[in-house]
Amino acid sequence: MLKASCSRQAGIGLSLKTGQQGFALVLVIIVILLASFLASQLIMQVRTELTVSHNIKSRVSGHFLAEAGLSLGLFRLLDRPLETPAIGAEEDWEDFYEGYEYQAFLPKGKVTYYVSSEGGKIDLNRSPLGLLELFLQYELGEDNEEGIATVIDSLQDWRDNDDLYREKGAESEYYGALNDPYIARNGKIEDPADFFLIKGTRPMVGKFYAQEIFTVYSTDGKINFNSLTPAMLDFLTGGEKEKAALYHYAKVEFKGRLSAAIASEILGVRYEKFLPYLTYATANNPYYFVVGTGYAGVEQEAEPQNLVEGAPVAPKNPGTVDSMLIKKEGGGFTRLAWQERFI
Repeated sequence: MLKASCSRQAGIGLSLKTGQQGFALVLVIIVILLASFLASQLIMQVRTELTVSHNIKSRVSGHFLAEAGLSLGLFRLLDRPLETPAIGAEEDWEDFYEGYEYQAFLPKGKVTYYVSSEGGKIDLNRSPLGLLELFLQYELGEDNEEGIATVIDSLQDWRDNDDLYREKGAESEYYGALNDPYIARNGKIEDPADFFLIKGTRPMVGKFYAQEIFTVYSTDGKINFNSLTPAMLDFLTGGEKEKAALYHYAKVEFKGRLSAAIASEILGVRYEKFLPYLTYATANNPYYFVVGTGYAGVEQEAEPQNLVEGAPVAPKNPGTVDSMLIKKEGGGFTRLAWQERFI
């Protein structure tokens, strides 16, 4: 009887000891999992902070590289002095061509820059509506007659000083009923950014920057073919890279002086569409658009090869773009607008 009782007590003790060991094992596993989780969170936080720091450093470097591009563009526009390497072609570097994208490599990365006359854009006040219609067909599609008519009517309503609606247009009453209300300008447009405030332009938001396509400083409402921004060149060539490359090649070959015959050769069948809207005048507009782009950490050896001779290829690295609108006055200039963005 006594032996049986002792045996039962020993079994209970062994069971308790085994249960305690099992609980301790579970507790250790939980502690290890918790420590692993905290360690992984710490590692993720450190990586995030390192990434953020790297991005901030790259953006700061990119900003100053972009400013260097602006300075180079201004320097060459005002003085036309020294040799600077350009993208995709060999040329006489004493010449400086409007609308041609140049590049330079600095210790902190790559710089690209170009200078174009405001006469090489679509003027929101002066250009014929037929030219704007061609641009809208390119951006919205030729079959989108409703969308095109809406933008054209709304643009005219935006500029006139009355409250009368055109068939598909909009006045201050329409804009005042929006979630973020505002009023129509009802007068001459003073800033190309107005374009994206106009009814019907929302589908084009993010596709291009207004300042690269539109201006309010044209002298005749036509497009100066000798001074196109990359975005305007894309529009005129229908996005065909071979035609864009041919344009850059012709800028060098003909010393920046392109004629109607050359334009016809470059644009092909599209030339007839733009014939009434093109001009080839040089140095007749004092307003210029200067753009500098900085790519931090890009070295010359790492440059991608151009698929088409003369076609600029942007690095895959994120870049900073600084753009400036100026009025050239003799040997100096007045800065009218400034914008910075990231690509």
